[in-house]
Amino acid sequence: MVLGTQRDLETSTSIKEIENEMLVSEVMTKNVFALDVEANVVEIADEMTKRNVSSIVITKNNNAVGIITERDIVRKVVAREKEPGKIFAGEIMSSPLITAKPSTNIIDAAKIMLKHDIRRLVIKENSSASGIITDKDLLMIAPGLNTILESLIKMNNEQNILRTPELEKGICEQCGTVGENVMLVNGLMLCESCKDSES
Repeated sequence: MVLGTQRDLETSTSIKEIENEMLVSEVMTKNVFALDVEANVVEIADEMTKRNVSSIVITKNNNAVGIITERDIVRKVVAREKEPGKIFAGEIMSSPLITAKPSTNIIDAAKIMLKHDIRRLVIKENSSASGIITDKDLLMIAPGLNTILESLIKMNNEQNILRTPELEKGICEQCGTVGENVMLVNGLMLCESCKDSES
């Protein structure tokens, strides 16, 4: 199924058509970056920075076994004042890895994400990751999907609210500095300087 302009999406794409025809392989990000389970957090953060990605798939014996996000690094390493060079992927990755096949339709992919309370779904072919799809990817496909994906938005907002109390120290999502008194402002964790500039 080929989608045209935004107007075409609004006027001619029904949820049923999307459910029956659009597969995750059509909308997934195909550049999936992976590191071995023995990589330390410094190596992981460095790779994420180089690749300009917010998550990285973790492999063991070339099989995709987990995923690490920026949030995992902040919550499990920075906020707990652990030394990143001494913490390995296997200690902080989310595992087992929740996956779908490239032939999964996007409605089923959204249902998997909701069931497992995740925002990124790894698309796995054989034992390796061939793509990744996020809640934002799904929301951008068609306005008609908003009904079925409202729970993803709600889940995302609840996670943003829930992370405030447990973080006194963290990484500013705007300037990238690590510091004390990082606060949630307009859905972003911001340091004092960036918080003031948002006001």
